[in-house]
Amino acid sequence: MITRRTFLAAAGGLVLAGDAPPPKGTVSLPPPSGDDDTAALNAALRGAAGGVVRGTDNAHYRVSAPLVVPSGTTLIMSGCTVTLAAGSACNLLTNTAVTGGGRDRDISVIGGTWVRAGGVGGTGPDLHTLRWRRVDGLTLRGLTVRTASDKYAISLGDVADTTITEIKFAVHSDGVHIQGPAARTRISGIRGSTGDDTVAITPRDWQAYDDVSGPVTDTVIEDIGAASLAALVKVLGGSPETAALRTTVRGVAGLAGNNVIWIGDDTADWRTTGGRVDDLVVEQVTAGTLPGRGGMVHINGSAVGRVRLRGLRIQGPRGNEPLVRVAPFRPATLDGLTVEEVNVEQLDAAPLLSIARTATIGELLLGGVTVAGTSAGTAVAQVAGVVNDLTVRGVSLTASGDSYLLELPGWATRAAVRRASVTDVRIVGRGGALVSASAATHVLPLLTVDRTRTVGTPWLVDLNTTTELSVSDVTIDGTNGGVARVRNSGAAVVRGDGLRFGRGSRGATVAAGGSLVSYALELAVDVSELVRADGSRATNTNAALSCGTGPVECTGLTWQHLRTGATW
Repeated sequence: MITRRTFLAAAGGLVLAGDAPPPKGTVSLPPPSGDDDTAALNAALRGAAGGVVRGTDNAHYRVSAPLVVPSGTTLIMSGCTVTLAAGSACNLLTNTAVTGGGRDRDISVIGGTWVRAGGVGGTGPDLHTLRWRRVDGLTLRGLTVRTASDKYAISLGDVADTTITEIKFAVHSDGVHIQGPAARTRISGIRGSTGDDTVAITPRDWQAYDDVSGPVTDTVIEDIGAASLAALVKVLGGSPETAALRTTVRGVAGLAGNNVIWIGDDTADWRTTGGRVDDLVVEQVTAGTLPGRGGMVHINGSAVGRVRLRGLRIQGPRGNEPLVRVAPFRPATLDGLTVEEVNVEQLDAAPLLSIARTATIGELLLGGVTVAGTSAGTAVAQVAGVVNDLTVRGVSLTASGDSYLLELPGWATRAAVRRASVTDVRIVGRGGALVSASAATHVLPLLTVDRTRTVGTPWLVDLNTTTELSVSDVTIDGTNGGVARVRNSGAAVVRGDGLRFGRGSRGATVAAGGSLVSYALELAVDVSELVRADGSRATNTNAALSCGTGPVECTGLTWQHLRTGATW
């Protein structure tokens, strides 16, 4: 069994680059007293306000109240350890504005090991270890933070132009936690382990910690390599009056306890539910999750705008969790989602992309995807909700059994893709279809397939819907199927050219009750299975018909061979 202790210990070997040497002419803090150093350290900080202050080399300080850094001050603690004693019930390190009001500016803390001992306690925001409020121009670099209990290691709120870099955690709760308002925050070089989210954006926080709130804008989170018992990066919108806007997350590695990236709502509190997340970019993610605990990206927000996911890499089996899941906790519309440059070694029971019944997506782009292997019955993209405009391009899929590029699953009776375009796709498999919409209640009115090749996959499309299919430059290598399988409630129309079939292909099959009209001359099919529509065309494969085999066109209710003139 994986315990908190063993999980956090697993990241113990992660290290940071060394701290830069301190500048000359700094003011030194007094050496440790062997007792409570709080008063002496704070007196020295006040006396050197606006300057550069350095801790005594290899000092081990003990405090029982917050150390307070004034405006304009640089505190260099490389090689020092500061421990907040049990029972102190407060923060370890803060800035003047936290208790004194007003705003601070240009504060830097460099280096040091900051320890919240077991049993410090406190209530609300006092449970955080390093707490920063109302600061413009904050820099934290090269810190190690260790906590045995309580809440956030580094808590930011009402800040602007903040840089958090080269931080190592071994903490009980969140690593870096941002509350609004916060503008232009950059977080990078995060290592170690966290008992909750490694980096979290919550423009408004749970009731107990809701001391400041507002929009969180223009945030960059990069180079995260940690172990987390929750998410490695969480981006929430907060409550309906707040938002997380223009966020970039890149370079995420390590191990997550549930989802690597969590986007949207935390429904445990109304303050973290319903806020908007928009203009979010997530790229270069290679992190994994504990088996059966989550996927790479989980989007559950009820007010999400546009999200772009790029450069996702998965090694080994995925199990039963989708790589990307869009599952709002209540019916909601996502303006746009892009999933591109994805490389997956193996898809098992779960799809790469899952769109739940509660989700509507305005524009969905899936591109640059390589799947090296699948289990039978899986899909690259499974849509149980609604997609208004779907574009799939540049996909290579090697499948086993009945696998699909796009599946509207039979159990999702209200699934709909209102317009779909598939381009530059290659699928190699032993069953299934490129696109499947198997329920009579599914909606797939327009589907375009260009520059696509299937090998061993019986059908280009498997439809029980009313669908107009346009094809161009499509090759179907295999003898078991063809362009379309039309089920008993399906009604398909095929248009286009550039169709190529393997020898012995049936071209199409139509179940009793279904219908198929062809305006594609190269569709090789038994035309007795087609609906006779004036101007429709196909290549007849049934030699028993009086029109003969070859290219035919329907005039009125008669099929006529285009070269011999024979009719049927």
